[in-house]
Amino acid sequence: MENVVSESEAAPESDVRFPVVLRGYDRRQVDEYVRVAEKRLDRHEKARRMAERKLAKAQVPTPRAGEADPARGLGRRIEKILEVAKSEADAIKEQAREESGKILAAAEKTAADADTARAETERAAEQEAQLIVSRAEEEATIIRTTHQAALTELGQIAAILSELRKRFGGETETTAERTAEAENPEPSLAGSTQPG
Repeated sequence: MENVVSESEAAPESDVRFPVVLRGYDRRQVDEYVRVAEKRLDRHEKARRMAERKLAKAQVPTPRAGEADPARGLGRRIEKILEVAKSEADAIKEQAREESGKILAAAEKTAADADTARAETERAAEQEAQLIVSRAEEEATIIRTTHQAALTELGQIAAILSELRKRFGGETETTAERTAEAENPEPSLAGSTQPG
């Protein structure tokens, strides 16, 4: 749901710009707020200039001594017009000051909100990075432990194989030698059994 800023809520400041941030205000809404504020400022400025023109037109030169004042009857009326114009100009100036104060306060709040959002984003990113590093260190420790256990087990297997070679290797050679002797008798014994 998009909020549109009405002219009565906007404040006139043509040089106010809000930065575009990841988490912040809707850019179109802020631009609309500024556009409406600028229109109001233009209207107030036109009204001020019109009041000054009325004031300038209403001013009548004071008569010199001894001359009859042709506008003597108009004096009170002109004074009232001048008073009204002056009070309107003062009211316009005061309203412009109030609105510029509101815009300044809103801009300061926007900047503070942006700083808070940035700090929260940095804090979350740092926590996530620490979590990733911690998990990686845990996995590395598990891999090292598993690797060391495998090396220890391989060492034990190698020791068992070495022991088996020592124990059964010698008997295997003796059995092989006996089998070879039985199949191939020595030539000296064979020569003595032959008739001569």
